[in-house]
Amino acid sequence: MRFAILAAVIGIVLISGCVEEQPVTELYVPGHGNQIYTFSNDIRESLLVETNDPEGIKEIGKNLVKLNVVFNGSSEQDNAYFRVVLVNLAAKLPTYYSYEGRLMYFDPYYFVGEKWYNSSNEEIQMPVFSEPVLWLYGPSSTNETSLTLEGNIIRLRGKDYRGLTLAGDKLTLLFFQIDKI
Repeated sequence: MRFAILAAVIGIVLISGCVEEQPVTELYVPGHGNQIYTFSNDIRESLLVETNDPEGIKEIGKNLVKLNVVFNGSSEQDNAYFRVVLVNLAAKLPTYYSYEGRLMYFDPYYFVGEKWYNSSNEEIQMPVFSEPVLWLYGPSSTNETSLTLEGNIIRLRGKDYRGLTLAGDKLTLLFFQIDKI
């Protein structure tokens, strides 16, 4: 009898130790039809990314129509990571805002050294922005993962690929007006 009880207790402990919490990577937003938004990371982890002004970023998201995107184009590795972050943003934000009754778009710019370029790779003068700016920083230029707001500039920093995607997911969630689950 003792052996049967001991075996049952050990079995329960082993089973409970093997059950891991599943990542939450999908989100349904009421009022958005059957649209499911899929994220790169567990949403709970993305929400932990350090942010200095989540309410300010959410406020920008409430009126967002055009988002200027700026990055240093001198690192091929960073550029590849930025592409993933931007594809993730572009897959979610225009759809989200269309359900909210408005169209939004991205206007990308990059620089290499002192030279600036537009999305057509044409050299231009350094732009002056009146709309919000998303400034991307990759592993070649930062050793932190964070999302900060300074005036009208959102600085998305990732110390590695995962950090960039976590910060990108956090930005999307804040634009969705979500800062906790």
